[in-house]
Order: sequence, then C-alpha cells, then structure tokens
Amino acid sequence: MIRTILTLCVLALTSPALAAPLTPAQVFARQTTAVAPHIWLIAKPAVTDPPFEGNVVVIEQAKGLVVVDAGGAPVSGQAVVAEIRKLSKKPVTWLVYTHYHGDHNLGAGAIRAVWPGVQIVSSTRTWENMTGLPMAYVASYAKSYGDLAAFAAAQAKDVKLPDPLREGWRRTAEAGPAMVEAYSGLEPYPADLTFESRITLPDETAPVEIAYLGRANTDGDVVAWAPKQRVLATGDIVVAPIPYAAHTFPGDWVEVLRKLKAYDFRVLIPGHGPPQTDRAYLDRLIAALESVRAQVAPLARADLPLEEVRKRVDLEPIRKQFAGDDPWLRYVLAVVFTGDLISNAYKEARGETVVQGKG
Repeated sequence: MIRTILTLCVLALTSPALAAPLTPAQVFARQTTAVAPHIWLIAKPAVTDPPFEGNVVVIEQAKGLVVVDAGGAPVSGQAVVAEIRKLSKKPVTWLVYTHYHGDHNLGAGAIRAVWPGVQIVSSTRTWENMTGLPMAYVASYAKSYGDLAAFAAAQAKDVKLPDPLREGWRRTAEAGPAMVEAYSGLEPYPADLTFESRITLPDETAPVEIAYLGRANTDGDVVAWAPKQRVLATGDIVVAPIPYAAHTFPGDWVEVLRKLKAYDFRVLIPGHGPPQTDRAYLDRLIAALESVRAQVAPLARADLPLEEVRKRVDLEPIRKQFAGDDPWLRYVLAVVFTGDLISNAYKEARGETVVQGKG
C-alpha cells in the first residue's frame, strides 16, 4: 500500500509535533493468530490506519519454516522475527514475496540477519519490479510520511470535519514520527530464486504450492497454497476490509479472483485484514470491479476526459458495501480503491498501459 501515502499527503502542511508520539516498536507491533495446524498469521492489528503493513504467514515444515511476506520496514521485520521465535525453534528456510509492494518485503533484512541461509522466492516480474524503477520511492519514503503526519495533525484539529474522520487523522498523526523513523534508510532484498508460473516446496506435513495466476493487484502477484491444511494466502489480490487498487489490472483481476474461488480453501488469508472462511468477500470485490468497469468503459471509449468520467460513476453502492457510513473508512476507500480503480478501468477501456509505479 505504499502509493497510498503519496496521495494522502498531497496537501502536506506543517504542524507542531505531537506531545507524546508513539515509538516504532508500538506502531509496528504485530500479533499472532493460529490459522490451522502448522500455520499462523502475524498481523498488524489496526489495518485501516497507517502504516499499512501487509500480513505475514508462517507455515511450519519438517526442517524449517516457510514465511510468506516480511513486513514493510526493518522494525516491522524485527517484530515478525520476534513472533516467529515464539512459534518454533526451526529456521526460516524460505521467504516468499507475494508481490513487489514494499509493505510486504522491506522487513526482509531482519529475517535474513537471523537466518542467513533463507532463500527468498518471487515471481520473475516481482523481481524485475524490485530491481527497477517501481522501488525508487524508498529514497523519499520517510519524507512522504513526514508530510502525511503533518497533514494529519492539521486535519485532526479541523472542527468542521466529522469526529470519526478527525479521530482517524489523530491516530495517523500520533504514529507519524515513528513512521518517519522506520522508513528511513530502507533497503530492498530482491528474490534469490524466481519463477514464471508455479513452484512447489514439498513436505510431508505442510507442502506449499506458489502460483502466478495472472495480473491482478500487480503484474507479478503470486498466491501461496497449503493444500493439506487448505489455507490460501493471496497477498494484495485480496485486501480487507478496504480493497486496494493502485496500478491494478481490473479485467485480469476479476479473472484471478475467480481462480481463487475455485480453490477448495478452508481459510483465505488476504494481504491485509483478518482471515476469511467463505467466498462472500471475493464475490463483493468481483462485483465492485465489474460495476466500475461496466460504468467506465462506454464513457472512456466515447473519449470523455477522465475527470468527467469520475463525476459520472455511481460509487455509492460500493461505499456502502465496504465502508458503510464511517467517514474515515469512506475516505480511505476513496484514496486507496475507487479513485485508482476508475483510472485503471479508464486506461483498460482505451487500450492504454497500466504501468507499475510507486506502490
């Protein structure tokens, strides 16, 4: 969810520092939940407040641990390591990246520091993104969060805003200094091993299948499937409770979501948010994507400007479905989902290229 902060801080303002800012350890704290035998979820509790940190999944095999994603900063990776050590004395032997967004991989250095023999694996396209321009934002990441925190502090004081929205901004401002500290001096760790379609990590108790199903949230998304436990980790192909749509491929995304529905999963672990045990959220996400695509396509093909198209798309059913009447969730939805989804559906309808960027 990296691109989110660049949108949120477009109106960056200056504001006095908070009296009692939270520490990075507090802001990037993780909690662990058992999902199935030999499988755990390590997650940031408040998923709709910055920092938007991806889920981490741990799968215990006979000789070591398979970890899916790594947290979004060194301090986040350290929190993940601390949680892993509570679960098992086995080493982390495999680290799987679901995609290139930094909130899922910039904590990898902490994992490699403790388990230097870990093999990092990703799709070939994710490796290309992590070694190319899409990761260039890390040089200015801390400043972007500093601008966001200042803007948030000013918004939190705006008495004209609804109380729930001001409270969301207050929480963001409170975490601001810790985010700036955490996102300074970042170093990506691209994969050691890449693949085009599918790779298997065999094990008698908990085998893992890693598959590229097509373009969706990025052009290199993979899923991790534990068939014996029937647990599916999707990365940001699925994000809950508010989806994420920067630099996405709406039509292909729908087809990938349908492929996810075909898995015989007991538990689906999204890239952000709590585990799911049915297909209701997948259906809701597919419906939202199809609704926007259907509305945008004829307008885009008629050569209406994008800003005019935005005015004509009816987003209220989607707002109700994903954010209800909560002003903060509605704001987040507009920033991370509907705005970008309309842009990408517009490009799709016109045959234009969606370029992977600062996400």
